[in-house]
Amino acid sequence: MKLDDLRQLLWDAYPGLSPQMKVAASYVLDNPADVAFKSVRQLAKAADVHPSTIVRLAQVAGFSTFDPFRSVFQEGVQVQEVRLDERAAALQKGGKWGEGSDAFVEIGQATLSNLTSLFQPNTLKSVQRIANAILEADRVYVSGYRSSFAFAHYLAYAGKIALPSIQLLESPDGSHFDMLGQAGPRDLIILFTFAPYASEGGRLLTVAKKRGCKIVAITDTMSSPAVPYADMGLFVPMTGPQLLPSLVPAASACELILAECTRLGGDGVVSNLRSFRDQVHAVDGYLNPVDPSHDLEDEDDEERFPD
Repeated sequence: MKLDDLRQLLWDAYPGLSPQMKVAASYVLDNPADVAFKSVRQLAKAADVHPSTIVRLAQVAGFSTFDPFRSVFQEGVQVQEVRLDERAAALQKGGKWGEGSDAFVEIGQATLSNLTSLFQPNTLKSVQRIANAILEADRVYVSGYRSSFAFAHYLAYAGKIALPSIQLLESPDGSHFDMLGQAGPRDLIILFTFAPYASEGGRLLTVAKKRGCKIVAITDTMSSPAVPYADMGLFVPMTGPQLLPSLVPAASACELILAECTRLGGDGVVSNLRSFRDQVHAVDGYLNPVDPSHDLEDEDDEERFPD
């Protein structure tokens, strides 16, 4: 078992745990390095629970004893920095595209492997939990920085069509943090953050936590700095030889969340989608598909793009 899978399992089991087990689980989830390198007694003291509670938590995760549970953490907390120059050099080493490079095949294999890892039963549980949190929140603020911004924009744009409570946190001057001045415990923050982790995300999480918002982290590994802040989350595998870590699975994660929100949203979502369609048609927002049997060269611009 990988550490990301173990963390997801603990997240899923958390609502059904006893109060003391929840204390232990929270500490374990927030302090993976302590789990990796402390004894049971040291870990229990740090978490302020009985040592037997730590052992029972390991058993809940499917381990008969603490040692194999700790081994997963020891392997998983070995953080590796993402170095773009090394990724570029590795791509160039294999030759240019179409000239015997293995990158084409390797990226394809990595993408399929990432998607296979994403589409597992635990992912469904996490997606359902996130969708319910979105539907229950008064306001949903979606954010992502640098390469992760694309996913925040997509989730917010597509999501707002069905759920007007969703909005994108975005501003060239950084003033979008001001919007959180009105946020509170009934609001939800969704942060996309993947290695290399943008420092702006750290500030967002600090502000969101201070405001008492619930936080969803959509990230890649247990070592993500967003993990200690998150109330719930979704781990998205991002491995591969690409220049940046593979982002294809993150797009699929967006689609899964949006689909589940639509499925659970009831008649209100359908009504919102209908209203959006009418608004777009009112301003001719979409072009009609091209008829392949029609010769476009015989038409002028007015016929091709009617008012």
